[in-house]
Amino acid sequence: MKPLDTVSVIVPSKPEYVSVVRLTASGIASRMGFDIDDIEDIKVSISEVINRMIDKRISSDGIRIDFRLYSDLIRIDFRLSGSSPRDIFESEEDNFAFEIIRSLMDEVNLNRDDSVLLSMIKKLERAV
Repeated sequence: MKPLDTVSVIVPSKPEYVSVVRLTASGIASRMGFDIDDIEDIKVSISEVINRMIDKRISSDGIRIDFRLYSDLIRIDFRLSGSSPRDIFESEEDNFAFEIIRSLMDEVNLNRDDSVLLSMIKKLERAV
């Protein structure tokens, strides 16, 4: 299935840019029709992933985030630039962060053999 739109953001691997990605996600999710609780879930999950990538110094070239928009969901891919993927959820604290993400998102996939380090999906719940 091909996305309707894709929005990509590349930010330096620095904590001060997490808010830029959160703001971008908030705008996209709001435009798609997500409610405020789902938008918060997305923002918290994004923060957890990016903070882990920064803590692990996973990429000195920056972090690329692709927001793939479908009619009924958003898929967020975290890509590496110029660096090979590794496990960002290896310690006990990291596992706790991963469980938070899994509880907030509908799907979370770790990809250790691809340029996409992690993908997560939030489905759009339509009011009846």
